[in-house]
Amino acid sequence: MKYEVIQAIRKDHIMITKVNSEKDVNELLDDTGQLKLRVPLNIFIGGQILDRGVTIGNLIGFYYGRSPKTFQQDTVLQHSRMFGYRPIQDLAVTRFYTTEEIYDVMRKIHEFDSALRAAIENGNDNGVIFIQKDTSNKIIPCSPNKILMSKVTTLKPLKRLLPIGFQTGYKTYISKTVQEIDKMVDSFVQGNAPVLIDLKDAVTIIEKIHETFDPEAGERWDVKAFISSMEYLANNVPEQHIGKVWCVVRKDRNIARFRKSTGRYEDAPDTASGGQNELNVAKRIATENPVLILTRQQGLEEQGWRGAPFWWPVLVTPVKTPTVVFTSEVQE
Repeated sequence: MKYEVIQAIRKDHIMITKVNSEKDVNELLDDTGQLKLRVPLNIFIGGQILDRGVTIGNLIGFYYGRSPKTFQQDTVLQHSRMFGYRPIQDLAVTRFYTTEEIYDVMRKIHEFDSALRAAIENGNDNGVIFIQKDTSNKIIPCSPNKILMSKVTTLKPLKRLLPIGFQTGYKTYISKTVQEIDKMVDSFVQGNAPVLIDLKDAVTIIEKIHETFDPEAGERWDVKAFISSMEYLANNVPEQHIGKVWCVVRKDRNIARFRKSTGRYEDAPDTASGGQNELNVAKRIATENPVLILTRQQGLEEQGWRGAPFWWPVLVTPVKTPTVVFTSEVQE
């Protein structure tokens, strides 16, 4: 394969084509309505004309940089037609390149779309619930067309919500707050057994944890969506358990910020080995009330952190969670 690529470059078997208008497209289409592949290696560059409704045969690489102020789900899904139908063999070498922000939006859109399809296929008579946080700090129903896709959170049974890619503040600035969290957690939970705690206490802990993260470094955590989701899940349960959250605590963890195998951000602080898998514990008890997993990390510099202990929260939705699409921000 490497030899063939080198030969293609040496023999000028590469063509770069700009697609700027409808006229360009009409001249470039073949008999099947796809862009003509005139040489072995074709590179097409374009904007809206290229990414809406035009397919390309044998497409194995795509750079997507369109980053509007607001992402509309139907438009983004339409762009996804760029891959088209293809043999399974092509998928093994197909690559999609974009920014972390756009990837995150596309992931949320995929979750949203999958939840809608699952609700329909399962014959969910209640449909999908659309909710938002209003100005009086209450969670209320809203119209689907008010959902701002870049700020959407899809809730479904046993889903995990957690900050990923964040960086802590420096030890000098966060030690006092971490000590306050330590005292709060110790007053509620002793040992490894799960404990039901009041929602208001869980919210306070999350707010304090958010204070220990550096908003100028790493990825931002949508703490508003995290807390609002927890509030919604804890308040929509049988009366005897309303306003309660299961809390599972683990300490002395030393997880790295990045995975050595892939270089990507670590996203599984709740799946420790050695029989201490907190996620499995959460899944066993998350029948009606949500579960808040709190792991206290050492935060060592050699692991990519800033040499300060910190708490890493994970929210696990109950198994009885209905399909919910939530947004902390809505379109005007």
